[in-house]
This record gives sequence, structure tokens and C-alpha cells, in this order.
Amino acid sequence: MIGQTYPSTPYVRRLTAANGWHGQLIRDRHGQPVAVVTVRIGPTWTDAVAIEGEDRVIAMRHRTNDDGLILPTELPGTSGAVWQRDGRAEDVLAELCELPDSFGGSR
Repeated sequence: MIGQTYPSTPYVRRLTAANGWHGQLIRDRHGQPVAVVTVRIGPTWTDAVAIEGEDRVIAMRHRTNDDGLILPTELPGTSGAVWQRDGRAEDVLAELCELPDSFGGSR
């Protein structure tokens, strides 16, 4: 898997601590990786991303609220998100990049 790239690789590489993202690798009961969950809390927006693979990414944006952080665990449903997507990694992460005040996005 070393050296292998996917269409979403340039976007995934932006989900770093240097860009304000804090993530965790989620493993199943056998220790196998099943998803990466990462969150970026900004002064206005809180963005959360759950990556299960190239074909399944869930991303959400909420207004930052210090006493009620919401993670992307209840999609589909009513999450209170101002923006949410569920789909291919490349498509979802590219759209997230274009949101104002998002990682590397327009401001």
C-alpha cells in the first residue's frame, strides 16, 4: 500500500494537525482499521469527517458550539448540520475544501 495514491489523496493530506484537524483511527474488535474520524473546531465552524474508505466518507459542518460538539455518527438523519455529505471520498472532501473557512478553502 506504500506509494499507492487515490483521487482523494490530496484532500486527505490536508486533514493534519498543522491545519487544525484532530483525528483518530477507529479499529474493530480484532484490531483491524475500519475508519478514520477527524474534527476541526474553528471559531465559527466545526467540521467533522468520518472516512471508511474511498467509497464512503461522511462529512458535516456545524456552527461551533463549545457545549455541544456533534460528530458524524448519526447520518442519515437530523443532525442540525448546516452542511453534510455522504459519498465518495474525492467528491465529499473536494466539496468540504470549497466551504468558506474550511481547511484550505475559500475565505
